[in-house]
Amino acid sequence: MHELTLTQEYMICAVDNKGKISSFNVERLVCLLASGLLELQLEGCILLDQKTVTVTGALPEQKQYLKPLYDFLNQSSQRKPVKIEKVLEAYTYSVTDKNITALFDSVGMSLKNIGLAEVSKAGLLGKRNTYIPCKEAVHYVIDMIRSELLENVEVTEDIASLVILLDKSDLLKTYFSKYEQREIKAKLKEITGSDAGKAVAAMVAYIENLFALIVSLTVFYS
Repeated sequence: MHELTLTQEYMICAVDNKGKISSFNVERLVCLLASGLLELQLEGCILLDQKTVTVTGALPEQKQYLKPLYDFLNQSSQRKPVKIEKVLEAYTYSVTDKNITALFDSVGMSLKNIGLAEVSKAGLLGKRNTYIPCKEAVHYVIDMIRSELLENVEVTEDIASLVILLDKSDLLKTYFSKYEQREIKAKLKEITGSDAGKAVAAMVAYIENLFALIVSLTVFYS
């Protein structure tokens, strides 16, 4: 199995059985965006805070599937901070869905190219690509979460972030029993409350902030 990244792992878990994320499911779309932002930060490409995103470095070759998101941030900022609200508006509340579609397609093709997803078509005219992950890929990601959060091992920032995103997009219950969900959330709470879990706690706070902004934007656009 190829080594997967946060955004690839999230997408594998987030698409439905037809390989798509509904445009009505804003939470899952925002979490796809958030996974890309968090991954770019972990790579040192951007700097995140509660209000802005700042491009701080070049996009590595191995992260080219995040190029649509990186290019949007880079063009919008010219190395100056971009307001989080502007990013959310462009990816979830825009008149067109070209930005989120470009990110979705780029990540989906990266999975197809390593043999972990099958490309299909959707939409009224069959022009939209969908990406159906293979069962082995789904099992691999879920087993990684189980091994880190349900066993006595060190939890990585990548897996902790993935669990937070799955929780926020209401996907934990799709893959884990009620007992496992309680255990996973308890372990995550324990981690974020420790000195060693400060980076994870910062990611939790960042994702919480994104969802608070969603609420405010929803009110604004309603």
